[in-house]
Amino acid sequence: MRLRVWLVGIAVAGAALVAGTRQAAEGGTRAVAKLNGVFSPRGFFNIIVRLNRLDGAEWAKLDLKKSQITVDFAPGTKVTPESIQQVERQAGYKPGPVTIEPLTPPVDRSAPGWKRLKHPHTQSAVARWFELNF
Repeated sequence: MRLRVWLVGIAVAGAALVAGTRQAAEGGTRAVAKLNGVFSPRGFFNIIVRLNRLDGAEWAKLDLKKSQITVDFAPGTKVTPESIQQVERQAGYKPGPVTIEPLTPPVDRSAPGWKRLKHPHTQSAVARWFELNF
């Protein structure tokens, strides 16, 4: 009996975890930015490092073929095309057009390419590197 209850508990927790990666909370925002001159994984890495510093940025998807990045923001976060274009400028690239749209659940982030963004909490460059890479 205990084993059965334990297995049911694991199944429910697993289902909740999968649902958490597939659905965004209501009120979230998605920004899709065309990246001019970014055709390599290194270029996308430079942009991701700067996206980690944006408040509310939670998920990002990089598309090398289309040279674009899709960023999902937490509910209640104010996102402007200028803030995304500023990230592109800081990475050393010419900003492209940015479209901002509200997220409508369910959002499927189980497809390849989605990356959960990390937000380092330290000012030390070495410690921040470890937080971002491990």
